[in-house]
Amino acid sequence: MKNIDSLITFASWEDRFRIGFDRNLKKAGVRKALVFYFASYADRTEENRQMVDEACKAKNIKYIPLELDIDRPANNWRTVLDSIEDFIADCQGILIDISTMPREIIWYVLWLVGQSPIAARYVYHSPQDYGDDWLSRDPRPPRLVYKLSGIALPSAKTALLITVGFDLQRVKRLINWYEPNKLMIGIQITSLFERNDTTMMEYRETLKKEYDCKIFELDAFADDRGMTEIQEVLEPLDSSYNIIMGSLGPKLTAITLYQLQRQNDRIGLVYAPSNQYNPDYSSGIGKCFEGTI
Repeated sequence: MKNIDSLITFASWEDRFRIGFDRNLKKAGVRKALVFYFASYADRTEENRQMVDEACKAKNIKYIPLELDIDRPANNWRTVLDSIEDFIADCQGILIDISTMPREIIWYVLWLVGQSPIAARYVYHSPQDYGDDWLSRDPRPPRLVYKLSGIALPSAKTALLITVGFDLQRVKRLINWYEPNKLMIGIQITSLFERNDTTMMEYRETLKKEYDCKIFELDAFADDRGMTEIQEVLEPLDSSYNIIMGSLGPKLTAITLYQLQRQNDRIGLVYAPSNQYNPDYSSGIGKCFEGTI
């Protein structure tokens, strides 16, 4: 990765955070790394963060850890804003590792880095496999994302587009929160993971039964990360709709939805957090996907 000298990532207890960090260092000439983490999971991520710290010391890389609070999005925005303003001051190029970064933080980082002329790339390390049990549960109230919340007209109807993954309850919480006049569900057509086909079939059967919705297929791992299919679904919507989009499927769709929002500032991005994430969320590390922002 030519001219990449800085890395922004988010600490996780997953194998792919630690192994992916090493992969990133081998690909790019990183001289400093900004590592965010949530206070509520600090104990769970401590071992991986310590290993990353030691790897940075061994390679003379400046390690910058920053704690965030999942319950305080306004404070997180300010922390991310201040830290990135300082961080990019002397950067040549930035690599943003979204693998284990919450989507709200992904969108903060993309927007803030995008305000500068510095070249940026994203990287996503998929896991080798996901856990057999639940991945996340007890969904929290959704919240619109700072600076990317769109332009809402009081008299307009609501159109909600969601790219979905393995947590049906999280998706249903988002739908029920906004009670949209038009609902569009993007399901992942192919996957490296066996449970994908079964889960996507469950979405078709359950959501069609409970909601009036349009279900369309996309491939987050294609070169355009599902952009073409999402654009086709959005195209018929006129100004009579307030458009809201949420990414709950493969993390790469967070990049796609961000780019669509930047093309149309009427669109709002929404984050749908959960109260619990499984300690056995994933194992190992799989294929790497990367591209320009």
